[in-house]
Amino acid sequence: LAKGSRVSTAPIQGIRTPAASLRRFCCAMSAPEKWTEVKHRLVACMFSFICGYVDVVSVTRWKCFATMMTGNVVFIGRALIGQEISNAMAKYYLAVIFAFFIGVVSYSYAEHRWPDRGASRAARPILAIWLVMEALLFYDSRIQDIFPMELYHWTPLAFAPAFGVLSGASAGGRLATPTNLVTGHLVTISNAVVKACTKQKWGHAFKIKTLMSCSVLASTFAGALTGAGVLKYMLADGTHGALLPIGPLLMICFWLNDNLAKPRSLLKKMKKLRKQLKGSSEARASATSTDAHGVGLAVEHQVYIDGSIDLTEDSSESEEEEEENQEQHWEHEQDGPRLAAV
Repeated sequence: LAKGSRVSTAPIQGIRTPAASLRRFCCAMSAPEKWTEVKHRLVACMFSFICGYVDVVSVTRWKCFATMMTGNVVFIGRALIGQEISNAMAKYYLAVIFAFFIGVVSYSYAEHRWPDRGASRAARPILAIWLVMEALLFYDSRIQDIFPMELYHWTPLAFAPAFGVLSGASAGGRLATPTNLVTGHLVTISNAVVKACTKQKWGHAFKIKTLMSCSVLASTFAGALTGAGVLKYMLADGTHGALLPIGPLLMICFWLNDNLAKPRSLLKKMKKLRKQLKGSSEARASATSTDAHGVGLAVEHQVYIDGSIDLTEDSSESEEEEEENQEQHWEHEQDGPRLAAV
């Protein structure tokens, strides 16, 4: 350093802490962009929560996965080679995978036939079958009297296609991320941790991807906890009825997912009505403030007038008193000489 030079204590330009980087990122985003990203994460969280919940129920009830097929493929290999599971179980797992495949194909065709409406269109008949099957399973606790064991063994085929639609809609739709798997999201979170520790720069796309991965992982875990709690505390005698509310909830999620790609006319009308109501409320507020301002002026004017009247009356009373005092003084002055003469 040169003699007499000062060392600056200001932070070095270009080096920011992770918290400062995230704060700057959020401030740089416009309000519509923020809301769009929030909507995407909310829909992804709903999908992930449902998948975590249903996986707990399906593994407990059917010993298979209804939302993801990786575990079923592993079960097929185990059934073909291992001694604990027969070849019939391999056919069973293969049938579940095929039902999932039918759901993905249904979504792809519906998306081609009705652009940006494929999820809700393809899910309607599938979720109708879902609700009928779960209602029948919940109707009689002695389910073996309604379904023979061989037929009951194949009931997950009525549920797996819905998650084929979910997988196709989340991975191939506006979300562009799988919501029924967490492996890829764990990889993204791991890369984010490494970048944060080595102080590497985070791009905009990577920040959005990291937030999405954290949301999906947390929602899947929350769904699994909820499913385990329902089976343990609310349905201690079995799992039948645990999937009844999931059908309508999935339909709402599919409708919201389609709305991310193309807003519905109903939502557009609601936004327009909300703007109209907001404008009318602002107009009423301005009119009320104007009226209040006018009333205030009138009151001030009346107070001023009343005050002037009171002052006038007080001044007139004081003048009358002064006149009476002067008259008494004059009379006293006149009476003084007269009394002296007498």
